[in-house]
Amino acid sequence: VSKNTLVVQYNNIEDLQKTIQKNKDIAGVIVEPILANMGLILPEKNFLSDLRKITKENNIPLIFDEVVTGFRVAPGGAQQHFGIKPDLTTMAKALSNGFTISAVGGKKEIMDLLSPGGKVYQASTFAGNPISVSAAIASIKTINKLKNKLYSKLERFNLLFSTALDDMATDMGIPHQINFTASMFQIFFTNKPVTNYETSKNANAKKFQKMFKTLLKKGVFIAPSQFEVVFLSDAHTENDLNKTLDAYHLALKSVKN
Repeated sequence: VSKNTLVVQYNNIEDLQKTIQKNKDIAGVIVEPILANMGLILPEKNFLSDLRKITKENNIPLIFDEVVTGFRVAPGGAQQHFGIKPDLTTMAKALSNGFTISAVGGKKEIMDLLSPGGKVYQASTFAGNPISVSAAIASIKTINKLKNKLYSKLERFNLLFSTALDDMATDMGIPHQINFTASMFQIFFTNKPVTNYETSKNANAKKFQKMFKTLLKKGVFIAPSQFEVVFLSDAHTENDLNKTLDAYHLALKSVKN
């Protein structure tokens, strides 16, 4: 598969255009609308809309990987948040509040290609798993019921938390960048904006590891890599946030020292 995969830099429309010009038989463009496996990287203004426009003009299916962003940034995922409609969408356990599940959906003319109606065979070990499907139905019902309060609360908590974290690092004189949106954030130890994989990998990973270890000692567990993302959830309270900020304060001190 890797031999038939072309890599295009995120937030770089010119790179996409050049790739399409050089390769006339592109099956599809797959993108995380918000990157969550290079740390947290947000789409720059017009990137997703230009991506949609160019793929339409060239008759190339646009596929959104919403495994992380689905139901997390909005009830309809990042595509609802940004107002961009892809041709296919993939989702996973955010759909079922953590239970094992995955899903794909999209335009009828594409979905009709799947068996038994079409010629493309697709199967999964957990396909139709009754427990996971029941959890997904319950999760969707809860999200629809609480969505007006749920997402505004998460955005408010994240704004308060990320702003406080930014102020801490600034006051300590630690070069850093904080990317955040909806209920997700990440801190990078670099003085340059983080907008793609190249700028993400240039952040100081050793400082991140030092911060991670101090947080862990203080009872706060985050993913042990700057290429992951920290998530807030509806289960978190203001008291949880304050305790976590206290732990981050000590962790940043360890980074500075």
